[in-house]
Amino acid sequence: MAAVPVTVRLDISYDGSFAFGFQKQKSLVSVQGTVESALRAMSGSFVPVVGASRTDRGVHALHNVVSFVLKDEALLERVERRLPLMMPEWLTILSCTRADNNFSARFSTVAKTYAYVFIKKGCWSPFLARYGYRLDYPASTVAMSAAAHAFLGTHDFSRFGNVDSSRPHQDTKCTIHAIDVVETSKAVILSVSGDHFLYHMVRRMAYFVIKAGQGRIGSEVWNNVFSGLDTPYTRQVIAAGGLYLVDVDYA
Repeated sequence: MAAVPVTVRLDISYDGSFAFGFQKQKSLVSVQGTVESALRAMSGSFVPVVGASRTDRGVHALHNVVSFVLKDEALLERVERRLPLMMPEWLTILSCTRADNNFSARFSTVAKTYAYVFIKKGCWSPFLARYGYRLDYPASTVAMSAAAHAFLGTHDFSRFGNVDSSRPHQDTKCTIHAIDVVETSKAVILSVSGDHFLYHMVRRMAYFVIKAGQGRIGSEVWNNVFSGLDTPYTRQVIAAGGLYLVDVDYA
């Protein structure tokens, strides 16, 4: 009987400060490369993996998803048992499950949620340098929230993201379903959920929102951020270490 290929869904979490991003790079540690190397060791052949979010160098994931195709059921059983034990300390496999044959970690997504963490002045420590953005100046969470809510709905986010020149027909319209600013005793957290995000989009949104909180821009600017006028603070990419991929949703 001929072997029947099996599509696998892998839910993972990782500390992005140990890798040069999700996407595989020659001679550099990456999330994709780490998983693919382990799969090659078990299968004896190259097994390409696809990620829901190809996070940048330094960006963390509380929950990302990858998918790949194995040659048969027997190999799936070995992967389920052995793959979690082969991962480095900075990368954890949350679950390994069989998926529908048409499932793709990247193309089956319907929404993603990201969070950006700002550490308050007086609460900073050198151990947080890779996990948050240091707030050296006070910020009004009321103003941050008001600016953030200007992103809600469907808009052309091309001024907040990098457009891939190799994809001239890339859709720059994104729908933001939910966005919130939460303050704790030590941090301020921006959380945003949307159908998809452009490259560097969330990090630019976070920079825009913090500048609103620090009084650098006012309501007349954030309320008209998509009007086509020249708007300040939309192109600055804030540090990667404060960004977390929180969740990935599928239909």
